[in-house]
Amino acid sequence: MRALARGSGTDYHGRVRGFPMGLRFRLFLLVILPTALVLGSYGVMRIRVETRQAAEAERRQSAVTARAVQIAIEHDLRDRQIADIQSLVSELVMSHAQIERILVVDRALRPLAAQPPQTAPRLDRLREVLATGQVRHDVEQPNITRYALPLRAPRGGVLGAVEIAFTTSLPEESLIRTIWDVGPRIAVIVLFVTALTLLAIHLDLIRPLGRLTASIQAVGEGRPGPPLPASRRDELGIVARSFNRMVEQLQAARSGLVDETERALELEKQLRRVETLAVAGKLTSALAHEVGTPLNIISGRAEIALRALPPDHPARGELTVIAAQAERIASTIRSVLDSVRGHKPEMQRVELPRLLPQLGGLMGHEARRRRIVLEAPPPGDLPPLLADPGQLQQVLLNLLTNALDATPAGGRVRIEARESRQIDGRAGVAVTVSDSGAGIPAEILGRIFDPFVTTKPAGQGTGLGLAICRDIVRDHGGTIDVQSQEGRGTTFEVWLPAAEEAR
Repeated sequence: MRALARGSGTDYHGRVRGFPMGLRFRLFLLVILPTALVLGSYGVMRIRVETRQAAEAERRQSAVTARAVQIAIEHDLRDRQIADIQSLVSELVMSHAQIERILVVDRALRPLAAQPPQTAPRLDRLREVLATGQVRHDVEQPNITRYALPLRAPRGGVLGAVEIAFTTSLPEESLIRTIWDVGPRIAVIVLFVTALTLLAIHLDLIRPLGRLTASIQAVGEGRPGPPLPASRRDELGIVARSFNRMVEQLQAARSGLVDETERALELEKQLRRVETLAVAGKLTSALAHEVGTPLNIISGRAEIALRALPPDHPARGELTVIAAQAERIASTIRSVLDSVRGHKPEMQRVELPRLLPQLGGLMGHEARRRRIVLEAPPPGDLPPLLADPGQLQQVLLNLLTNALDATPAGGRVRIEARESRQIDGRAGVAVTVSDSGAGIPAEILGRIFDPFVTTKPAGQGTGLGLAICRDIVRDHGGTIDVQSQEGRGTTFEVWLPAAEEAR
């Protein structure tokens, strides 16, 4: 998958992490654009309606004001208070910003009051009003509205007329005021809906998808995390539950693959060992046949010669060397034969506290000869073992011999036993043999139990002792392990099950 990502020019991690961001943006557009379109259409309609309503309100206000001015002038005109009419007209024009001009005439169209004064006013509208007695309403310019109203006597006769010019808002100005009034409200609604939408998308979709993509990435990198929450009953819940099942199956498959790989490696290791032993068996058979008979003749003739010569004969030393070397060759052949031939152990109850002192006695002389301290503390109460005493002694003697060979003069070798329990709960006894020698090189440590692997100089070891020890311990249902550091010594530990566990 990483190779595919590199091939496409896109980083795997960036692509996975970038997916929710792109999805969030697309979902935002998908939800917000229709919402904005609807709210925008509503805003345009609202602005038009409010613009019309504002214009209608101004028209009604102008009509009410004109009617109020008509009533006030009619009252003064009935009393022939011309001065009061002039004063009233001047005050109205000065105090009302919407009133641009007022002209009052009598029935003969003679001006009674005008504000601001006019030299040649147009009287056609007032003439029509005096003739018909009806109110006239005209819009001359986009922002100028004129009302011409008759002035009536108490009994209904027409005494004169008044013309009032109002200044109204331009359509553009009204539109701007409406936009400034409606626009912020629409903007607040849009922001509120946007925030709610983003929050809902994040909580209900983006965050679960983010957890899913993070889990997919973790599985791809081989570090699966905790299962995804799967309590939802929608499609995301189905995806989460399916993903959790997939991860469980992958982990089970991975675990099975690891087990199969370990078994395959173990089988391959055993196969190599069998092949090695097969080669060793053929070699041993040939060696025993080709070398055994001449070696027996040499050894027998050397023994006869030794018995025939007097004790002080100078050739006895040479004959002794010949006999010893012949016995060493025979011992090597027997070791090889034992490793490839093997035999079933004869199990019986073995008390290890009785066996260990015997080993100390057998190896004590050799340790003193090499000026090595052999420590064999008496073990405490140990459970009896079900083992072959001869094979068990062979294992421990081999480990002690190797420890003495690896330890320089002045060093220490220690053998001790203790009760021990395995991880699976099985009870048994652990015997450790440790030395203060040079340790096992790291490149050999992992192969130390393989046949023909040795740390001894050429001619001083066959490399079969530890392989034989391992096979014997396995036949007894136990384990043998080694820990070593170069320059600090080596420790072998043999664990054998107690007699009750071995049954």
